[in-house]
Amino acid sequence: MGMSPSLPSCPGYRLDAQPPRGENLHPFPEPKTGCGNSRIPPIVAHTTQPIEVQAEELGPCHHKLTVKVPAARIAEEYDHSYQAAGKNLSIPGFRKGKIPVEMLRTVLGDQVADDAKQHLFEHVVRDAVTQAELVPLRVVNFDMDKYEVDEEQDLEFEVEVETAPNVELPDWDELDVIPEPVVIESEQVEAALQDIKNRSPRFDEAEEGQGLDSEHAVEMDLVYVKDGEDGPDAQDIRLGLDAPLYGVEEDEWTEKMNGAKVGDEIELSCTFEEGFSKEDWVGENGSVKLTVKKVIKPRAATDEEIAEEAQLDVEELGTKLKERMEAEAERNERNRQADEMLQQILDKRPFQLASNMVEEETKHNMEQQVQQAVQQGADEDEVRQQVEERREEFAAAADQRLKSYFLVRRIAQEEGIKVTKNEMQQALRAISRHHGVDVKTVEKVYTEQGRLDDVASDILTGKVRAFLMKKVEEKHGAVEGETAEA
Repeated sequence: MGMSPSLPSCPGYRLDAQPPRGENLHPFPEPKTGCGNSRIPPIVAHTTQPIEVQAEELGPCHHKLTVKVPAARIAEEYDHSYQAAGKNLSIPGFRKGKIPVEMLRTVLGDQVADDAKQHLFEHVVRDAVTQAELVPLRVVNFDMDKYEVDEEQDLEFEVEVETAPNVELPDWDELDVIPEPVVIESEQVEAALQDIKNRSPRFDEAEEGQGLDSEHAVEMDLVYVKDGEDGPDAQDIRLGLDAPLYGVEEDEWTEKMNGAKVGDEIELSCTFEEGFSKEDWVGENGSVKLTVKKVIKPRAATDEEIAEEAQLDVEELGTKLKERMEAEAERNERNRQADEMLQQILDKRPFQLASNMVEEETKHNMEQQVQQAVQQGADEDEVRQQVEERREEFAAAADQRLKSYFLVRRIAQEEGIKVTKNEMQQALRAISRHHGVDVKTVEKVYTEQGRLDDVASDILTGKVRAFLMKKVEEKHGAVEGETAEA
């Protein structure tokens, strides 16, 4: 069985500033404090037996270490392992924790020998990385089972390490992001209001005798039927001629519903698709019986109707909408400034990442895209082909996101930007309010799922971006809003 020795957190970085993992921007697990399922408790080795390390750069942020371990160091690490394993062992004539290591070796035997080997590699690899002055992210392509360990012989092995990039920052005076004034034209306000009205339709009852056509919709009750058994029903469902009921073929819907009038009773064939409320009917065929209650004509809401819903008069509605648009435009402008600041730094101080890191992030994001499309009903093979054709686009986006990730954390380190306990608690309280659960429950779940670091990372990123926005403001002044006269 192979193992990847654990590594210490990147020097200069807090737990919330570790490399991304999992979803979204998170390709790699964060360094852990233990190794595998070792039964040996973590201990700090105090050794006088040095190792020899030769480092070879295999590529950007990718190094191979050739490590030579003297036999005396191996014996020392094994002694530490036996002492840790026998810390609470009781043997007549000896106090706990004071049993000679020779006796512990005899009593504990080969079981601890396996753990001791793992402990040896964990400590030696950590020391080798430190001696090579690398900032590690993870150990790759390493299997300790390839190596036989003899306490009476020196050991030589190779290990590959991927490291954090060396991110250099320019002087802030080298950067110059020019603020763009926020301008909200009266036409934009009118267009936004019209969009709100279109998305808040009203339904006027059609004249008597009007049938369903492309300009009208129907309001109806329905009941699903299978083998003569009535199933789930629904009332006051609104659908148009171009919006078939889920599970009903479009051609049959159009043919039988075209011209439908108040009082008509219509039965349509249907298939009970995934997600149908009566689970034992899923995948089966049946029918749906409809009763048309109204024929209605959709229209956009009026200014007065929208204002009434908002408990405003029409003039106040326009004013409030304009203020909201200005605030949103100002937020967008500040975010643009932060993005451009980051990009200018990347342009002036470029750096490279480990190729495996970018490749794994690319694959992860491509797979996410496929799964999302499949969940929405797309053909998997077709989607995979389409996504594969966009591989270069995904790779470029992954490279950009990862570089921004490391750059943000380098800025935080340089400027002393940290996440406080109070900020973490505020974030957890916001999450608890959003989900309607107790904050202690949120903290427990996020801790169990290892998501607290993600919360801290989001806070840290926000604070760094705010810092960059402040730099632009110090140089050029705050974002100016310029609202055009109506």
